Amino acid sequence: MNATWPLFLVALLQASAGGVTTLDRLVENGKTWEQFLSGVSAQREVWLKTESAVTVSLDFIERAETASRGLQLLVVAEDWCPDSAYSVPYVARLAQSAGVPLRILDRVAGEPLMAAHRTSDGRTATPTIVLLRNGRDAGAWVERPAELQQMFLSMSTSPENAQRFSQRHLWYESDGGLTVLKEVLALIEQTHEKK
Repeated sequence: MNATWPLFLVALLQASAGGVTTLDRLVENGKTWEQFLSGVSAQREVWLKTESAVTVSLDFIERAETASRGLQLLVVAEDWCPDSAYSVPYVARLAQSAGVPLRILDRVAGEPLMAAHRTSDGRTATPTIVLLRNGRDAGAWVERPAELQQMFLSMSTSPENAQRFSQRHLWYESDGGLTVLKEVLALIEQTHEKK
């Protein structure tokens, strides 16, 4: 694939039509966390269990608040996706606690975002958590924490990692969302323009 294609998609998403950008429309059409969670049917028990276990440290909340100027989160997620079920509730709680607007789209509506922010092996995937800064795409966290992604990418050469990845719910449960929060918060802080 041409390396400029993702940049073209980002530019296209940001192109203004009558003052309203495609990103603005996606935000407007997205669901709130509460709306999304109430509509979850696939893996409902996993979503509710994860949601009920979410804790976010005061330090993380304060750091997100400090870096929140002009920030919105646009999440592409599906209720059947295990990585979404184990990640999105933590990000939603961080956003809510820090006063950061968050909207959730399904794969169909969020396809341009996933195409602009592919996995390291070139796939579109959920969850894709896009950081918008003042209405512009500033970057994204995609699919799963780095440690799990490495496990996934090495499955064909490592039977041990294939076995561990097949049980990734145990990794997520023991981690308690800490790695997801650290990685998303690091991206929030990296995209923050200090003044």
